[in-house]
Amino acid sequence: MIRISLRAAAVAVTAVAGALSLTGAAVASGASARPVPTGPEALTRNPLYTTGRFESSECAEPGRRADDLASYRAYLDDLFGCLNRTWSEVFRRAGLRFSPPRVRYITKSVNTGCGQYVASYAAGLYCPRNTTMWIMLSKEELSDPMGFELFTVVTHEYGHYAQDRAGILAEFERQSRTLSGKRADDLNRRVELQAECFSGAFVASVWPSLGRDRHDWDEQLRWAVGDRWHGKTRNIRYWLTRGWSGRGPKVCDTFSAPASRVA
Repeated sequence: MIRISLRAAAVAVTAVAGALSLTGAAVASGASARPVPTGPEALTRNPLYTTGRFESSECAEPGRRADDLASYRAYLDDLFGCLNRTWSEVFRRAGLRFSPPRVRYITKSVNTGCGQYVASYAAGLYCPRNTTMWIMLSKEELSDPMGFELFTVVTHEYGHYAQDRAGILAEFERQSRTLSGKRADDLNRRVELQAECFSGAFVASVWPSLGRDRHDWDEQLRWAVGDRWHGKTRNIRYWLTRGWSGRGPKVCDTFSAPASRVA
């Protein structure tokens, strides 16, 4: 889920249970870094699509304890470390600048900079206005330390961050200003389904190190529920599976896909 145009509410951010600021040097800089693509080609001919498969890497899941916020934060810290390494390499291959996102772990509704985060609405979101990922550690989430959904939510939202760094979200927002109704919904679904594809590709690249069996991934596919903005259930499953099989952004050009695949 991404939030771009929501009007920010005037409330203080006082409910942050823990915060992690991730920083790092750009992997492409100076004369060696190509400009961030703009215009329609940012969607359909993005340099990310030329980078091949994600490198397989180790990303073991630290243990979590029910209702233990500290263990969840440690779990997420490790996951973001894996995501940073994987995506920094992809951006290096693409010749684009990259630095890790800011990350905030929260337990209650807060003002994200892209609007009010409602605790019951979603497990995570990315706000392009402040390049920050917001991860909700609700009581329900903290009660299920063996669940895999938090992992896939984070990898999906990180996909939105990659879109932002690669110029995809800027072009999406530009086009969105001129669209309404079905055309606007179609474009939004293409953005969301691409993030699903990126997520599937990353999960596959680290799967052997997670210590899980295929049942956990199949459960994520079964639990997928479509809607107007994210696509039909069958298409969410299609793009997750396409990413899983293709193992990289090269198979995730949803903007060139036929309408039936993003309905």
